[in-house]
Parts: sequence; C-alpha cells; structure tokens
Amino acid sequence: MNVLYITYDGLLDPLGSSQILPYIKGISTHQDGVVILSFEKPERFSQGQQSMLSDIMDYRIHWKPLRFTEGLGFMGKLWDLSRMYFWSFYLANKYTTQVVHARGHAPAQVGLFLKRVLKKKLIFDFRGLWVDERIDKGGWDLSNFFHRLQYKYFKRVEKKLLAQADQIVVLTNKVVSEVVKLGASPPSKITVIPCCADFNHFPLLTDISILEAKTLTGIPDNAFVLGYLGSVGDMYMLDHLFHLYELTKNVRDDYHLLIITQDITALEDLMKRYLKPHLHSFIHIKSASRDDVPRLLPAISIMVSFISPSYARIAASPTKIAECFAVGIPVIANDGVGDVAKIINKLDGGKIVDPFSDEDLTKVSHELGKISAKGGCRLRDVSRPILGLELANKRYKSVYEKII
Repeated sequence: MNVLYITYDGLLDPLGSSQILPYIKGISTHQDGVVILSFEKPERFSQGQQSMLSDIMDYRIHWKPLRFTEGLGFMGKLWDLSRMYFWSFYLANKYTTQVVHARGHAPAQVGLFLKRVLKKKLIFDFRGLWVDERIDKGGWDLSNFFHRLQYKYFKRVEKKLLAQADQIVVLTNKVVSEVVKLGASPPSKITVIPCCADFNHFPLLTDISILEAKTLTGIPDNAFVLGYLGSVGDMYMLDHLFHLYELTKNVRDDYHLLIITQDITALEDLMKRYLKPHLHSFIHIKSASRDDVPRLLPAISIMVSFISPSYARIAASPTKIAECFAVGIPVIANDGVGDVAKIINKLDGGKIVDPFSDEDLTKVSHELGKISAKGGCRLRDVSRPILGLELANKRYKSVYEKII
C-alpha cells in the first residue's frame, strides 16, 4: 500500500530524527511507499534540508515539508491546520495512498476527514493524552473560560478519533484501558509501541568512550556522574534532581552532574533558583544534536529521569530511558509515568524512588555505586528486545498487516 504519513513535528526536529524518521524508514520497507507531510522550523530546514534528502534517498519515501508558523499563537496553529488539510488531500490523490498514518491529534483530525471523503484507512498514532498534556504543560488553564471551552471540544474530538480510527498505536500498556474508556473499540485495534531507541546509533559504553565523553564535557576522569537528558520545564522536576544532587555531595565530593539539553537559558534560570551557588562549578551543561548524544552519554554513571506524575503521564514513554539502556546506563526514575517503573523493575535497570520524599532521596544517595553496577552489557542485552528499534519495526508491520 501507499501511505500518507502526517506529522506536525518536523523531521529535522530532535524528535523527528529519533522518534519519527527511524519508524518511517521501517514502514517503507514493507509498504509500496510513504509520503511524509511535515512542518519544519525555518532555521532547521535551511540547515538540514539537503542532508535529510540524502538520508531518505535510498528509501521509498517522498517528503513534502511545509514551513512551521512561528509567533502567531492560536491563529498560526489554525493556518497550519488549514494547510495540513489542503496538502494532505492533494498528496493523498497524487500518490493514490490507501492509508493515512497520522501522528498525533491534529493530523488524526485530517486523517479522519480523508477517511470519510476519500475512503482511506486511518492509523491514529496516539502519542499521548495530548488534550490533558496541554494542562500539565501550562498551555491551558481550566479556570480560563476560553481554555475550558477548548479542552471540552478537543476531548470530544479525541473520543471521535479513537472510535473511528481503523488502528491505534499507543506508547504504554498502562494507557490501554483508558483509551478503551475514551472510545477505542474494539480493543484489538490497539497496539502498544513504546518509544524505542536505535541500538546501532547508541553503542555500548566502553572505558575509552567514557574517558572521551568526560574529556568532551570537562569532567574529571575519576568523577562519578549523575546525568540528565532532554527538555527543561516544570513537569521534569529539575528542582528535585538538584536536591538529589546536593544530597549526594554530602556522601562524596567527587560527584558531578551532566545535563544535556538544548534549553540552556531555561536551565540556567532553574539553577539560580534551586541550586546552591557553590555547587554550580560541578554542573556541566552541553547542548547536543542527535549525533552528539551517543558521544556524550558514556560520561554519565547514572541517568536521572524525574517526571511529574499525572493523569496524562500514564501515556508517556520517555525516549531517554531506551537510549540510556542501549548505552548501558541505569536510570533513577519515579513511579506514575507510563510503564517506566514496570520496565526498570523488570530489567533491574536502576531504581524507582519518590522524588518528593527526603527519606527516599537520602537513601538512594548512599546507593549510587550499587545502582551503577546494574549497567553495562547485561542491561543493553536485556533491554533491546523490549526497547530496541527492531521491536517498533515489527509491531508497526503488524499494524499494517491488520489494515490489509
């Protein structure tokens, strides 16, 4: 079959290179072809267009990038949505696609339109409880009448999309029952595909790669390093990470903290608010592309992934956990986030703690050596079957077989 893949995220975004394009490449190997409609940030597009075209040249992939509208707020989103409808309709006809693979809620609305008008099959790649995430991230405030109106409208839309999609992909087992309650029927059309990592892109750490990574980050060779990877925001609870780090410094003075993020300004603001000034010199900050991350990760002894638990978080699957396990780095995380606790406990891949508990954080600060020993080749080997790109490719193929 020919497939129209719609995403509001750009292929040139960090998310695009880690969680969109690898899956599309896999889909293109068992379908006749994939046409991608994406929305690209202007600066990234001007810098990365040619390399992206070279990257997909050997696959059965056509790419139609549109410019992501910046700075116009709600009106900008409406303009982008209108263009998504127009170009999706055009591309579905031009390439005679049989399936619309919609990544997220807005593309799924367009996909449902094409299903009704052009009789296409619809795969709703349900990346999370997006409507409720808008509240978690502060985009909507339910005390605001207009925001409350939007929330109720999009919850109705969500139910309609789940009810009428031919196949649904979710990120966690924990959200399946909730998706059924919201209207997905029958449950057999739901497939769980967690955020996976390309283990070939994230090689196992070695003594040499550890030293090279510490040199790149300016960390002493003998330092024990806590790490953080990803975006900065209230929901990621960096204040609790800083508190844990302060507690570790009471145990040993050679503990350092490496933070890999592109949100440098926001991070520096949080450090001023929550981290004691005398500890700043032990914090190492790096902004990294997807290709840079595998070279930096080996510097980290243990990754910390604290995410504020909420209703919306039951659908979350942090990519960083799969990437760390691929390298052989154990993870300290909290419960209430998708299947994270279940996976870490099953693989013995780190430690689940309560970041709101001083007792828990103090206890874990004395157990870092024991937790670090859980990493290495064993962790990589046991995690690959359930978090490797091979699993994602296999399950996406099964989704398309159900469509056929």
